[in-house]
Amino acid sequence: MPRTSETSASSLSLRELFTVQPGEVTASSTPDPSTAREPDWDALEPRTLWYRAGRPVLDTLLLVSTLPIALPLVALVSLASMVAFRSWRRVFFIQPRVGHRGRVFQLVKFRTMSEPTGTVFEAWSNGDRARVTPFGRFLRSTHLDELPQLYNVLRGEMSFIGPRPEMVEVEQWASSEVPGFGERLAVKPGITGLAQVTQGYTPRDVEAYRRKLAINRQSIASLSLAGDLAILVRTGLWMLRGRGWSWRRASKG
Repeated sequence: MPRTSETSASSLSLRELFTVQPGEVTASSTPDPSTAREPDWDALEPRTLWYRAGRPVLDTLLLVSTLPIALPLVALVSLASMVAFRSWRRVFFIQPRVGHRGRVFQLVKFRTMSEPTGTVFEAWSNGDRARVTPFGRFLRSTHLDELPQLYNVLRGEMSFIGPRPEMVEVEQWASSEVPGFGERLAVKPGITGLAQVTQGYTPRDVEAYRRKLAINRQSIASLSLAGDLAILVRTGLWMLRGRGWSWRRASKG
């Protein structure tokens, strides 16, 4: 299978990684859905030295440096969540997500919402802000709800930086609406990533998911130490500004 625009996209400079906006990249070279098939993962996987050797080292260093800080935070948030939900059984939210090369894994997060009346996909489709608890709103805004995903990084299911792992139903919907969407999973999904800190929360909006794919392709084509550090810095700023739950709609014109 020939490579997609993921490998032919122009590389982003360090400056561009800091300043890219949701509407500045487009997904214009996606394949015809009638010819869609299982991605050729070997052809899509980056072959750079940084991806094969540098990124795993960075993940290890980040785990070693963040766990001493993260573990006390996890304990504190767990206690607060137990009080908020009045049950220790509802502290964590475990959900199947689509990961590296399309493999499904169990993602762990802090629970931030009440139970939906229908399916989780229906709730997401209709916009689930009304279900977010006051404490959950704080967790989402600061990205602290993502802390338990360090467990997924330890298990090798995720990286610190990469595409967002979607719910199985959302992945199926997005793949049917945005041809080539699944190809971004040629790399491990991440706790953070360029699309996450550029778009923020992405609702059920086809154009938003097209931009998400385009941003992911640009990021994968530009994998480097400088690029990863830029994303980490942007993530820190995003958390401090409480923008973890906001959707940045692309500007027109």
